[in-house]
Amino acid sequence: MALKLSTGFRNYLMAGGSLRQAFEDALLNIYSGVAPDSCDSPPSGVLLNTVTKGSGAVAASARSTRQVGLITIGSDVLAQTFIINVTVDGVGPTSYTFTVTASEDSIAKVALKVAQMLNDIPQLCAIASGSDGNIFVASEFAGLSFTIANGGGTGTISALTSSVVAASLVNTLKFGAPSAGVEGKNSDIWSGVNVADGTAGYFRMVTTRDTGLLSTSDYRIQGNISTSGAELNLSNINFANGATETIDSCLLTEPASD
Repeated sequence: MALKLSTGFRNYLMAGGSLRQAFEDALLNIYSGVAPDSCDSPPSGVLLNTVTKGSGAVAASARSTRQVGLITIGSDVLAQTFIINVTVDGVGPTSYTFTVTASEDSIAKVALKVAQMLNDIPQLCAIASGSDGNIFVASEFAGLSFTIANGGGTGTISALTSSVVAASLVNTLKFGAPSAGVEGKNSDIWSGVNVADGTAGYFRMVTTRDTGLLSTSDYRIQGNISTSGAELNLSNINFANGATETIDSCLLTEPASD
């Protein structure tokens, strides 16, 4: 069996969302028995384990928050060049050079163009605000931090990226940046304490907002569990109540062709 995706998750992807954003606050539930034919259906079997960050507790509907920062474009940037250094996803600083042209004859126009440039970074969302040269920048994914700094040049910017809202994290699972069409777990420990004895049969990745009921709107990924040849391979599928299970690797691949 291949991975199964819920209707809600497929609709989200079709509307322009990403896997990483859909599951920015994810849980991995492991059940006994045979998986339902559709992951729109309620889960079957016995819940054996809920994998979280470091086996930490996660309250129902708990959400991480995005970082929101503020950049202010200085009044001296017209017809000048300045550099913005961006660090995000642990990569950087990456320098972005912006040369103000004659057509950008106001601070508001400069701010709009800089916001467009920052929006081309997949992990960030930027909005220019009014005529005061302010640009609000947010991380696209809850819990993801970034830094933006003045990298020099003949014009000035004030990069105050922690001055609005700092990113906050709950003990949910998160994915890292994709590479070569592969999305993997981040560097956190993914683990959970077994809540029952049983043989692991299948898993379901869900969000903290999942109802657990029949749903065509919840985001879910489902797959079989075995010691080999399944969507999730574990060294031991016989779970003992109270024991801790750890997921060392989670890689989801977008194929280059069907």
